[in-house]
Amino acid sequence: MSRRRGGVAQRCYIDSCVYIEVIKGRTGVGIDHDEQDYDRCLQVLAQFENGNLAVTASTMVYVEVFGKGEAKLHDKRKSQLATGKTQAAASGIIDAWFKASPISWVEVHQDIAEDAREMARKFHLDSQDAVHLATAIDEECGIFYTLDRRLISRIEGGGGIPNLQLLLPVAMGQLTIPSPTHSGDKLSPLEPS
Repeated sequence: MSRRRGGVAQRCYIDSCVYIEVIKGRTGVGIDHDEQDYDRCLQVLAQFENGNLAVTASTMVYVEVFGKGEAKLHDKRKSQLATGKTQAAASGIIDAWFKASPISWVEVHQDIAEDAREMARKFHLDSQDAVHLATAIDEECGIFYTLDRRLISRIEGGGGIPNLQLLLPVAMGQLTIPSPTHSGDKLSPLEPS
């Protein structure tokens, strides 16, 4: 049940793990991935914050980022939950992204739930990943940014998803997005502002 988006720049979906990685890096609490992953996630979100990416998200993103990026912000190196200023900082970051930014929010409705169910079966996904992907497809996003290499592998191993590229956040200093004449391997750069 996709909607046409005539005249609108190609939309992207940013997986919850990208936001969470930046929250942990900005608050100094337990970056789960290497520093390059943090820098790459930061680059994608900087493009979003600067208005250079049209972002669509399921309300599930808000719930996951709140739950893992604020309510349960955890420093794995010290095996303790963050509190006080750190949680307040995380809350401020989340509010800036999700309340003050032009994200196109999508509720999980019956069609998305049914599509997610089929995707979960086909690609052996958990329900949250399936909802994110089904939402991206329903909203005609062309790019899905994620740090979840296992998710990318499962989708690619299952034959892929037509018209949706699953990408790791890209190298610092340059954000690549498919050109309008994308041929599968040709990408055009979008320089950061």
